[in-house]
Amino acid sequence: METIQKIREGFAYFRTSAKHSITLKEQYYWIVKIDGMQGVAIEIPADKHVNEQLTSISYYTKEYIIGGEERHLLMLVSDHPKLYDDFAIICAGFLEKVLDAESYQEIQQNPISWWHAMKELMGNANIEKAAYSVLAEMLSYYYLLKQEKDVSWVGPFGGSVDFNCNDGCYEVKSTIVRYGSQITINSQYQLKAKYLLFYRFEPAVYGISIQDMVTKLVELDVEESEIERALEKLKYPIGSEVRTKSYRLLEVMKYEIDESFPKIVPESFIDGQLPKHISGLIYKLDLDGLNGEVIDLKEI
Repeated sequence: METIQKIREGFAYFRTSAKHSITLKEQYYWIVKIDGMQGVAIEIPADKHVNEQLTSISYYTKEYIIGGEERHLLMLVSDHPKLYDDFAIICAGFLEKVLDAESYQEIQQNPISWWHAMKELMGNANIEKAAYSVLAEMLSYYYLLKQEKDVSWVGPFGGSVDFNCNDGCYEVKSTIVRYGSQITINSQYQLKAKYLLFYRFEPAVYGISIQDMVTKLVELDVEESEIERALEKLKYPIGSEVRTKSYRLLEVMKYEIDESFPKIVPESFIDGQLPKHISGLIYKLDLDGLNGEVIDLKEI
């Protein structure tokens, strides 16, 4: 029986079962229903770890007990029940690599390689923030804590601004464009903040990464679980490769969002309300020419 047919039959069986976890053993792989997701799994060396995600597809390693034995499995699973037949095609393509001796060795030693190839083919449908944007928020958290401010990182949890602070709210923007300072304001509430922090980065082999900032924030007595909850919300869980992507910090500017600062906020409209049938605003703002303070974060 073709691999894709086996996978589809496994998925069909899962739909008829009320069990939360099921594993169907094939010669070189398992068809799995686990943690609310369905897909396939193979065993790989215990020292290999990945944790990646697209919109509804997850690719990660985890220890599971199967047949009374603990196994370090590489999982390719989805939580989109209406697309399982289509997802079976992706699973079958993955397993074709597993069944090919040369490709199998590559996946065993470098499991992230298949993920990169799949993303390039399909297009990365992730909706997470760019890595440098998350890095800018973490640097801001570090900066505010070093200023001995009472600060809460609320952006990842649905806050209209990125940080609540005892001296006012902060919004954080960033770019990897070398010249120009145009930013995107994603709602009429973002510039209700009192301050704007603007970062300019460039990719660099030797720079600072999200994972570096986890360490630095923990050194400032931030609970690691708090940081990881925020990164999980931003779709950068532990083990995600992009957390190691490094950037060099070129500049940081701080702007006070006062009466002279150009902005569109609810108060810009009659009675503080958007015009009828307008549910939200997204607009571009050019920071060039505005008065700002240079912030020195070179110690990082």
